[in-house]
Formats: sequence, structure tokens, C-alpha cells
Amino acid sequence: MEEKAALRRTIHQYIKQMSERHHADEAIHQTLFASDLWVESQTIALTLSLPLEIDTSPIIHMAFKEGKTVCVPKVTEQGLTFHIIHSFDDLETGVMNILEPITPATTQVIDLCLVPGRVFDRTGYRIGWGGGYYDRFLETYNGRTLALAYTVQLVDHVPTEPHDLPVQWIVTEKEMIQCSPYSL
Repeated sequence: MEEKAALRRTIHQYIKQMSERHHADEAIHQTLFASDLWVESQTIALTLSLPLEIDTSPIIHMAFKEGKTVCVPKVTEQGLTFHIIHSFDDLETGVMNILEPITPATTQVIDLCLVPGRVFDRTGYRIGWGGGYYDRFLETYNGRTLALAYTVQLVDHVPTEPHDLPVQWIVTEKEMIQCSPYSL
């Protein structure tokens, strides 16, 4: 969908122009760590951040420090599989130079999934990287979903397709947005 590709490019440029991104990352991390979603979750799934994404390594370190289980995805022909990691030594460079787990896939229930994306609206719809991997995963996932985003990644409306699924929460450097009803 050309409209999604154009939004991806525009937001990519906005992020590149941000100064002091590390301050925004820190604010996002602090809001996440203070949230009931984080406190009440024992098993956290999240991606390893790419350049121009909110740094997820402090989140992984905090989860380890708090004794939480950390799961990271691996792209397979069947879709996403999640793997428990105990340290960054459990990772290797995989498809498209993205760090991937070398541990076996887990069947452990994930309490909170941090869903990546490039563009978001306040109803929780997102534009990812175009592979549809997370949308397919979310079809069968019953836990809580949250996205991390810079304010510049928020738009009034994300164009959607029938398979698109929204996240329940978005944390930016300025606020925590509840996108869909979900009792804590």
C-alpha cells in the first residue's frame, strides 16, 4: 500500500531529525517501568532495537535485573517464534543483520508484548516494516500489547487493512496512551 510506504518514509525522516533522542528514550523507559503493565508482567516479549528505533537494551537489562523472563523474536518461514534469552550472549546476527536468538523457541506464556512499528495512531493501529509478521502473531496472542513510540511517530489516522490489529497501549516520551479497553 503506497500510502503506508509514504508514511514510513516521512516518519523515518522526522526521527532522523530529532535531537537528543536519548532523552526521549529515557523518558519512555521510565514511563514503561512505572506502569502497572510492566510491574504486573513476568514474561516480556520485545524486539532488539534497530538504528532510529527506541533503544530496547535498557528494557532488557531492567527485565533481567528484576528477574523477568525476556523473549525475543526470530523470523521463520512459519512466522515469528519467540525465544527466551538470559543474556546478550544468546544472540547472533541473523536475517537483514538483525540480532536473533540462538536459544530454542519457547512455549511460555508472554504477559506483555512490546510491538514494534514505525507509525501509530491513537487507536493503536500501526504501520510496521511491511512484513506482516506481528499482525500474524497478534491474531493468536491473548496477552497485553504495548508499543513504544516517539511523539513524531503519531499521526491522526493510520490506513488499515483487514488483517491489521491495534496495540492496546502506546508509550511516548510525553504520555501513555490507552488505545483499547483492557483492564489491569
